[in-house]
Amino acid sequence: VHGYVHVSDKLIWDLIATKEFQRLRRIHQLGTTSLTFHGAEHSRFNHSLGVYEIVRQIIDVTFAKEPQLDPEERMVALCAALLHDLGHGPFSHAFEKVFGTDHEEYTQAIIIGNTEVSEVLSRVSDDFPLKVASIIKKNYPNQTLVKLISSQIDADRMDYLLRDAYYTGVS
Repeated sequence: VHGYVHVSDKLIWDLIATKEFQRLRRIHQLGTTSLTFHGAEHSRFNHSLGVYEIVRQIIDVTFAKEPQLDPEERMVALCAALLHDLGHGPFSHAFEKVFGTDHEEYTQAIIIGNTEVSEVLSRVSDDFPLKVASIIKKNYPNQTLVKLISSQIDADRMDYLLRDAYYTGVS
């Protein structure tokens, strides 16, 4: 959908390799929609990589000369973009309605819990998983980074609108 996904940071490669992220390969992006639209077999894995790529392009290309984003904040944003849907269960949002869960809360629990993802993030610093989780929780001090991933026009929406339309065959 976005062409080549550029990953040059070892931290991102290490996160992609975790069992929690790899699990997203088996979670359909559109839940049961693939029963109606036979092409809608894409996964949360594809979508998460797409959101990461959009945020990476915004930070590294569009706003490359902006002085206010330090290297750690760049990594916080990229990690949050990549991991934003970790908490999705099977059947996507339908699962949440039936079982009364919230994928964003579960995502935060995976990021800061006793998981491979948390272990990888903790290599940066002890509080790095909390920083990434705070973007998902929407209380990170730099609200611009929060809005890149969760707002009316965000990378999440940019990806799923293009991706879902492509795989369902609708405009």
